Amino acid sequence: MGSLSSFGIYIPLAFVCGVVLVTQPGFNSTLSQNVGGALNAATVSLCVSAVAILVVRIFFAPGFSFSVALEKTPYWGWFGGFLGVFFVVTSMYVAPRIGATALVSLILCGQIIAALVFDRFGILGYGETPITVTRGVGILFIIAGTGLVLLRR
Repeated sequence: MGSLSSFGIYIPLAFVCGVVLVTQPGFNSTLSQNVGGALNAATVSLCVSAVAILVVRIFFAPGFSFSVALEKTPYWGWFGGFLGVFFVVTSMYVAPRIGATALVSLILCGQIIAALVFDRFGILGYGETPITVTRGVGILFIIAGTGLVLLRR
């Protein structure tokens, strides 16, 4: 890894991603109320996402060959879009029912446990990183914090 200062711009960018993660379900839940439900809202939201990424791609991404990508990418490499749909639909449905804090706590808990397993075994292209006592204790605190958030009192 390295010192905290070696992360530079990545720390604030990751922080902003966290803000976006809790903001998106709120936007989408509001949209859902006005377009006839979560699936309709997900369709609108993901269409907006498609247009946005196409515009960004025009200005910032190098060209690529879809046929080469199709040939070289393993079948499971294409599942990210399905996971995006699952996240958008599920979070917009769950958010108004359990609240932002509970939603984000559970998302964080799921993320940290999955990340621990992915790092430990080098799954999906992550480098292998051992589970240390320090990391394990930190994760236990996150799990315990999620439990406290869910108590609500």
